[in-house]
Amino acid sequence: AILLSAGARLTTSAMRCPHTQLRLRLGAAEIRDTAAGLIKGLETAANDIESGTAQDALATWMRATDAVAVGSAEVCLPALIATDAAARDAGAAAKRSIIDAFGNCYGRKTLYDAIKASETTDPLLSRARDKHVARFEANGLALADAGAREQVAKLKLELGAEAAAMEQEINGDASTVALTRAELEGVPAALVDALPVGDGDKLLVSLKAPTLTPVLQHAKDPAARRKAYVAGSSRCPENARRLNRVVALRAQIAGLLGFASHAEGTLKGNMASSPDEVNAFLDRVVTRLKPKRDEDYASLLALKRSEVPGADALDPWDTAYFGRQVRESKGIDEEALKPHFPASEVVPATIKALGEDLFGFTVRGPLNDAKLWHDDCELYEVAKDDVIVGHVALDLKSRDGKFGHQMVVPLRPALVDGQPNCCAVLGNMGDANGRLRFREVETLLHELGHVFHALAGAPKPSILGWAWPMVPWPGGVEMDMLEVPSMLTQQFVYAPAVLAKIARPHAETGASLPAKTIEALAENRHLLAGLGNARYIAMCRYDMAMHSLAPGDVDACGLWPAIYEETAGFAEAPGTHFASTWYHMCIGYDAGYYSYLWSEVNAVDAYKQFGDELDAAAGRRFRECVLEPGAAAGGAAMMEAFLGRPFREDAYFERLGVPVSS
Repeated sequence: AILLSAGARLTTSAMRCPHTQLRLRLGAAEIRDTAAGLIKGLETAANDIESGTAQDALATWMRATDAVAVGSAEVCLPALIATDAAARDAGAAAKRSIIDAFGNCYGRKTLYDAIKASETTDPLLSRARDKHVARFEANGLALADAGAREQVAKLKLELGAEAAAMEQEINGDASTVALTRAELEGVPAALVDALPVGDGDKLLVSLKAPTLTPVLQHAKDPAARRKAYVAGSSRCPENARRLNRVVALRAQIAGLLGFASHAEGTLKGNMASSPDEVNAFLDRVVTRLKPKRDEDYASLLALKRSEVPGADALDPWDTAYFGRQVRESKGIDEEALKPHFPASEVVPATIKALGEDLFGFTVRGPLNDAKLWHDDCELYEVAKDDVIVGHVALDLKSRDGKFGHQMVVPLRPALVDGQPNCCAVLGNMGDANGRLRFREVETLLHELGHVFHALAGAPKPSILGWAWPMVPWPGGVEMDMLEVPSMLTQQFVYAPAVLAKIARPHAETGASLPAKTIEALAENRHLLAGLGNARYIAMCRYDMAMHSLAPGDVDACGLWPAIYEETAGFAEAPGTHFASTWYHMCIGYDAGYYSYLWSEVNAVDAYKQFGDELDAAAGRRFRECVLEPGAAAGGAAMMEAFLGRPFREDAYFERLGVPVSS
């Protein structure tokens, strides 16, 4: 690792990456100093506008917010990736302080009045102004009652602190479950042999996905699988309390702002703009997929009965295990496929296939002289017509203290006359030999869809750039549009021509990925989709249910078991609380988890334009209609521009083999 320890200092030129021009190795002291400077600039601009010193209130405010957007990654990213605990803590504190600074400014009535009164004939600046005004009004500035405005501001500070604590608790979690070799019978030997040794004859199984998933897929002992599942669903117990408080605060704030629920206020402005619309959408999908869910459940239960005679129900820790058996019966063995997917070769092949063949960019990398935050990281440069449009840093390996899921985080939006876009992929992929499971390859394509959405954007005010609530500055497309590009690109992993392009010869035998395996993957891309979607939709319903609660004492974790059983047909393990490690509820997907499915429905409709090929003409049209505008246009308008019509749900159900009603 090359992160600086707390308090260590280098000169600015020594720390600045020659490509991104970002300083991505700051120590704790420098993080604090830099964050203070960003906040001072924001507050100075607000003071100048309120005092009348600023000649153009809107231009002054946008320059100030743009400056924070450009500079915040240097101080906030360490919270997610630093190997040094002091730098992680400083990064988390910096992010919290920037969020609070924006919250303070967006709570200032005189500033609000000045921005709202600003006039411009530029449609882009007008849209940016309106988005800033919406931020003020989300903080209660449209309320006539000054006391209510103050209460909203106070509650939002507490909400932010609780959500940040929840996020950092998950980031810092390095929990394991102790299992014996006998309990791990069936798990690939290479994984078992790489596990650290605990007390006695126990091996320590990490509860992060690269280790936990294959254990749940392969361990023959149902008691061992149950132990691993329960441990994975019982992490971060303090977050259960925090989640309750977060949900209660959101409900209280929504009430003060005049909304019936947090969900109602959050969905305003999305493509699906009300709880009724979201719930009706989820209900339609549940109803249409129920026959497939029941069919999938029956097929897995039959397999369970072959090992556990007389079994009358599936348990949550059974699905990965028996699901693997079903996939293998179709010629899909994820362990056997891994030697075809070495990350060191698959990653560059995939980013170039999508970037160059599909979207018409030029991709160069990995760049040998990049100065990033860890030896595991790589940097790629993306250009269009010989002009660099952005850089992406890839940090794909799991390690202690690092963000424990997969995501793309914007590092800098492109501004007019500024540096190009920059983003990072933070992943937890690959085994000890650097080989990817097929599902991880699919995830890679998903995240790269976000990458090209982030990098394609033309220079514009930061509030119209590619962002989401993981960053402390305001910006981004509607949450239910955010996942459309990523849901589009992940579908290409099942396209035979694309899979043949990115798969490598077998690491030991040198044999190519068999054509029959490629065909099996394509033919079975939605194998067990009825059951798999059922858990996801249960989570969507859970999200909507908890964020439709009235203010008061809540038991958010207690809502889950009934919703899970009703929607997916499973009885949850007693005493577990998976939501205490559900990142999405503390990083901006609250009342928005449905957006993955909403986006997938849009993306499947869009994918029909490509016909399972890296169609360059369709890819460039998608780039121009959807990727480049960012938040400068609405999601529905962008999709209609690409499709030539409003999106339809039929393609999604057709893909799953569900009859489409006339």
